Amino acid sequence: MEAFVGTLFKTVIFGSLLLTFFAPSVAMADSSPVLLIETGPSDKPEYRRMVYVKYLSGNDVSANYKAYNRREFINLIDKGVSDRVEQCARGMATSLSEIIAFEKDEDKRKRRGQAPETRSFCIKNVGNWSAKNKDVYLDPIFASMPYVKGGR
Repeated sequence: MEAFVGTLFKTVIFGSLLLTFFAPSVAMADSSPVLLIETGPSDKPEYRRMVYVKYLSGNDVSANYKAYNRREFINLIDKGVSDRVEQCARGMATSLSEIIAFEKDEDKRKRRGQAPETRSFCIKNVGNWSAKNKDVYLDPIFASMPYVKGGR
């Protein structure tokens, strides 16, 4: 019986140590990357607007994509740092309410036949990213973009 209690005690201590070291990394794993998203009028006439998505690592751009619709992202080689990149890396994140307001404004502009507005969004430190908030934050930005060429 003493051997069982000793083994149980060691297992509990070992499990507690594992949780101490790995729980923060698991919690952080579902936090958003730092994203700078820029949107504006498209350079292709068949699309209303386009989006640039820049993944930031510190003050540097680690990945840079351009998209005309919600499914096709073009990898861009240029990873140059701009003032907006530095502002996003060092400054405040865009609130979800600002992103939702953009969606409503863009919908009004589209219905009125007006050109899309040029906007930038800085998304960072958003918890529960993969499980829920990725869609919550990104869907309003991509809402008026087609799924594929000629789509909605």
